Amino acid sequence: MKTLLSWYDRSDFVEGKLNPEGPTMSFHAFFYKHDRHVILSPKKREEDDVMALHMSAALKKSFPDRKIEFVYLDIQDPIDHREIQGKVNPVLASMKEEEIDIFVSPGTPAMQVVWYLSHISLNLGTTLYQTRPARFTKKKDKPELIKIQMDRSSLGMTALFHQEEVKRSSNEGYFKTPAIEKIYDNARKVANTDEVTVLILGESGTGKENLAKHIHQNSIRKDKPYIAINCSAFSDSLLESRLFGYKKGAFTGADKDTVGLFEQADEGTIFLDEIGDISPYMQQSLLRVLQEKEIMPLGGKAKKVDVRVIAATNQNLVKRCEDGRFRWDLYYRLSVVELDLPTVLQRGKSDIKMMIEYFLGQKKKQLRKPKKLVIEKEAMDALLNYTYPGNIRELENMIARLYVFNDERVTADVLPKRIFQEPVDQPMNWEYVEKEHIQKVLKHFDGNKRQTAIAIGWAINTLVSKMEKYGLG
Repeated sequence: MKTLLSWYDRSDFVEGKLNPEGPTMSFHAFFYKHDRHVILSPKKREEDDVMALHMSAALKKSFPDRKIEFVYLDIQDPIDHREIQGKVNPVLASMKEEEIDIFVSPGTPAMQVVWYLSHISLNLGTTLYQTRPARFTKKKDKPELIKIQMDRSSLGMTALFHQEEVKRSSNEGYFKTPAIEKIYDNARKVANTDEVTVLILGESGTGKENLAKHIHQNSIRKDKPYIAINCSAFSDSLLESRLFGYKKGAFTGADKDTVGLFEQADEGTIFLDEIGDISPYMQQSLLRVLQEKEIMPLGGKAKKVDVRVIAATNQNLVKRCEDGRFRWDLYYRLSVVELDLPTVLQRGKSDIKMMIEYFLGQKKKQLRKPKKLVIEKEAMDALLNYTYPGNIRELENMIARLYVFNDERVTADVLPKRIFQEPVDQPMNWEYVEKEHIQKVLKHFDGNKRQTAIAIGWAINTLVSKMEKYGLG
């Protein structure tokens, strides 16, 4: 099937009537090989779009033999390319078996830009066309059809185009340092593709929920609900009722119908933290939601939901799958895109210093202190050399603690003692350090040798040899 796809805009109309020289009518002069014309409307439904009704009637009158369909996308912001692309890409994906010609001329500039972005990034074999009005042609008697030639880049076009707002929000609630800027850039690209689930990996306190919020706030769902839940904090029965809701009388104490978090998050985003800790029973229940896009309230009937799922864990899910503690099919459903956050220690001293400065300013405002604390050199050196096992959460809380007990300056003697503690009787030879580091990284990856070797920067054979040397088999 050969399909023509386009938007329409006000230039298609003059005084409420379809303009015979408008872009849509102009293209229909060349419409001879297409099986149908699909016209995209930014409105939510047919009854909201008087212009679409007029266009449909006029086109059918002028071209009674042609099949013309309207698709309503409910575009809230006609100049937000992220929202538009999030609505257009599923339409294009649904036509992947068809031969698609895209007429780029109608629509807002953002709508036109999205055609180019989707053409390059989706690789669906689309062809782009535009028309030159008759008055701008050489003979000035009829419009010209122009085929747009574009070379596809090896990079996704969304990596090259990002719409910047004139005024950037300053209340995001987190601070992006150079070590994680690339991760947040990737998260922004993920946000533009609405149909994928995201799995965020990282130790406790590394900022997984902040990254999830960033994805939500940069997606087409940004004006819809964002709901977060820590899955490890509930038993199976409580987690099931919290996520999916229940009907009155479904169990003892269910004295009224209660809406679950998935239903509350409909059209928005749900963040499932510590997903690696859920039981096999809940894994099966969640898999059904992801596959069928519907929930089953306790004691009730199945309900369709439109929710983007972002999950996070500090567990090694691959190892848990290998051990039979986590379902492979659920893992693959969750990990369409994986984003891995580094620890504070992995981010390095320059990042730590930037975060200290950031939290000094943030906590001054938050705690309503008259002056920003000054950290003396010896104290700053100690803070920069500390390992932060609690990651960003520990660093943030430490700065808040300094404001509680200090008015202007911070000296080394007021820092928590744990910052200066060293293991007792620790050998200083390199082999001891190397063995300890291998053990630490192996533990972090639940014994997975491949991931451990990658993290350390060794070939797998080197790691195996070192483990044999130190008796770490």
